[in-house]
Amino acid sequence: MQAVRIVKSEVFLDRNAPDPSPAAHQALIRPTLVMIGEVDAAICRSDIQYEGILGHQFVGVVEKADDESWVGQRVVGNVNIADTGSAMARSGLANHDPDRKILGINGRDGCLAEHFVLETRNLVRVPDEIEDDRAIFAQPLASAVHSAQIVHLQGKPYITVLGGGLSGLLCAQVMTSLNASVRLLTTNTDRLELCAKWGVRHRNLDDVGRRLDQDVVIDTTQDPTSLATAMKMVRPRGSIVLQAYPVPTMSIGSAIDLSPMIANELQVFGARCGNIAEGLDAMSGQSVDLSGLITKRFKFEDAINALRAAQEPEQIAVIVDMG
Repeated sequence: MQAVRIVKSEVFLDRNAPDPSPAAHQALIRPTLVMIGEVDAAICRSDIQYEGILGHQFVGVVEKADDESWVGQRVVGNVNIADTGSAMARSGLANHDPDRKILGINGRDGCLAEHFVLETRNLVRVPDEIEDDRAIFAQPLASAVHSAQIVHLQGKPYITVLGGGLSGLLCAQVMTSLNASVRLLTTNTDRLELCAKWGVRHRNLDDVGRRLDQDVVIDTTQDPTSLATAMKMVRPRGSIVLQAYPVPTMSIGSAIDLSPMIANELQVFGARCGNIAEGLDAMSGQSVDLSGLITKRFKFEDAINALRAAQEPEQIAVIVDMG
């Protein structure tokens, strides 16, 4: 089997990877699309320590499972693999289990391969009306929905989304669909054009004042210094949501003045992952437009270049066609 593997910070196409074999309650999946994201780029930069087969965002077809009702189904999946008997899992917090494995990130080979395995309890069937090019966004869209759920929104709140990456663009659309007054702030003018097409309010970050007048600020930049900007925008007793996959390089450090957090009695939330089924549900309606988000495509045999391209600032979503 062919697979894209990282060992001792070296990324390469392994042409002799062992064929995976599903255990009980697992499925053997043939991926059709894999999306390369910031976490994959962080692993390649050694910001996240991991060795194994890369990839965690996929659309695929189940080829084998002990529950035959899954065979032939087109699926996406939750990347967090926890022991169902753990205390966290029993309390509904399986995604936070400290001993969980994470597909292509921690302790489990990923999906950037001809086949991979994942627990059937982690799978969600993709409705026939959702094509692969949309279904591949189920995971980041689920994270955006989760960011909206983690804060208590009342009335028509004023919400600022910081960052013009994939997470920011999806969060802005999800929040706008919830009757909120939303603006997206970024320095990337290309992303502002997308917002204009979608009818999402948008401004260049450098042109906006810091008036302590926003009910919620969602920071998707993965830049620790951006927290200082958020604190200057959110009203007293308002909320800040840090929406990203946590990596060690996101540590706040001592250079940021945290006194506004105390003086203004701010609430700060972390947000990641989310419910994959809710991500699919969000794209089933008309409130989220995913067109224009795929900016580069590669064949599987060129996946190493896809990983390089994903680190280019002009890219939004880089896709590997596995067929």
